[in-house]
Amino acid sequence: MKSIEEIWSTRINHHINETRAYLKYMLNDHLLFVFIFLGAGGALTYSQWLEVLPPDFPAVLIMTLTFTFILLTSSVRTLLKEADIVFLLPMEHKLDSYFKKAFSYSMISQSFIVIVSMILFAPLYLKATNANGRVLLLSIVLLLVIKFWNLRISWKMGYFTESSSKWNDLIVRFAINVLAIFFLLSQQYIFVGIVFFIMFAYDLYFSKIISKKAIKWEQLIQKEDSKKQSFYKIANLFTDVPKLKKQAKRRKYLDWFVKQIAYRQENVYEYLFIRAFLRSGDYLGIFVRLTLIGSIIITFIENQLYGNAMIAIFFIFLTGIQIMSLYKHYELLELPNLYPKAEKRKLSSFLTIMFRMLLIQVCVYSLVTVFTANLITFAITLLSGIAFVAIFVFVYMNNRIKKKEKVGL
Repeated sequence: MKSIEEIWSTRINHHINETRAYLKYMLNDHLLFVFIFLGAGGALTYSQWLEVLPPDFPAVLIMTLTFTFILLTSSVRTLLKEADIVFLLPMEHKLDSYFKKAFSYSMISQSFIVIVSMILFAPLYLKATNANGRVLLLSIVLLLVIKFWNLRISWKMGYFTESSSKWNDLIVRFAINVLAIFFLLSQQYIFVGIVFFIMFAYDLYFSKIISKKAIKWEQLIQKEDSKKQSFYKIANLFTDVPKLKKQAKRRKYLDWFVKQIAYRQENVYEYLFIRAFLRSGDYLGIFVRLTLIGSIIITFIENQLYGNAMIAIFFIFLTGIQIMSLYKHYELLELPNLYPKAEKRKLSSFLTIMFRMLLIQVCVYSLVTVFTANLITFAITLLSGIAFVAIFVFVYMNNRIKKKEKVGL
């Protein structure tokens, strides 16, 4: 039988190799070029916006909420499998070294997000607070300390199954994170020290409680599987992922949307695609999240004539790319083949659904500019958004799907 160290070593190597294998497909596409193009455009807009940044702009508050979200979602990647509940459960008392390695890997890999986020915010932070490089470096270090604390608490909450305990912890940690990050970015280090003392006491409190509790294997395995599936969903946008699981949720309140489709044979795939889009948490969740994030960002870009349109187009592109895998949702289903006209209309039905969904997103972003900018900005955002959606759906998506079908992908 393998030792605990060998089990971890085998799993982390397999995890890294699998991630690299999928990243080759994900980064070896037009997406990388588009991100470089949008990144350059975004950097230019970012620098121009900083030049006219109002003195009362709430930069610290925005950064506080952003980093609170990033740090609050911390969790340990255990790389556990379903069979572990049978084979590793008897060895639970010997798994301390395994979980310590899992914690270290999670801390190192997730710290990258914190550091990159702070680098992206650095020009805004330095401009809005008149901080210097030393303060910026200290902020990164202390943010990583807060990250470490969140990861520890997240791990300890894995010993609890009660939803009330988890919600209470989420509320308390949200408050602590907001205070710690706000005081840190405001350079109020005395208050940072006080909050850090509270964090230490909170950690100590849970350390004593969990000393009498056992590891909740089902919960850890389910959480790990959820993280794997999240990555597989993204990878599935670029290539087939055999391990991807599909889930559906009944959303009766959205049935009125489905009823808009005429009951005819040629609309079989149109009905199936819209039903899958609404019932699957993957597609609808991505659409709603990116629409909200884009709207929030546009809200803070006041009177930017072309900035709003660029942000809108960027998020429309992200949404379209991520829900493009909807086309293959019914690939293994034979039921649509019972309808003779269904297959001929599959691609056109998919493009119609995508056009409608992204058009809704354009309208939302445009309406946001009505309240935050002016009618000219609204018109530019709306017209450029509609033009981009039409080209993106009926040219880019259409050609890309046809090309993949030719080569049998």
